[in-house]
Amino acid sequence: MDAETLLERLCARHGVDPKQGARLLPLVQWALKGPRDSRDRILAVVERTLADDGAETHRAALNAAAEHAVLVAVARILHDWSPAERFLGLDLERPELLGDEDATRG
Repeated sequence: MDAETLLERLCARHGVDPKQGARLLPLVQWALKGPRDSRDRILAVVERTLADDGAETHRAALNAAAEHAVLVAVARILHDWSPAERFLGLDLERPELLGDEDATRG
């Protein structure tokens, strides 16, 4: 098997975009030219690197999905909400506008 095909398969196994994995192509090529024990060790390093990259990509996708879910949930709540008149043009420097008498007493 040639180095490009092997790297593509390793990327697919770990869910890594082949363009991202391409940086490891010289290592895979070098490994395939060397003795079996060196090849196995180098390919193990390449595979661990791709596994880490895949895990990071997966974590980033999960975080993005969670953030999107929160935004959608908040948007659904706020979509039909109309603020009371006292919140429109709210002056945060004047707590009495919020009806909080204790805050104005200091």
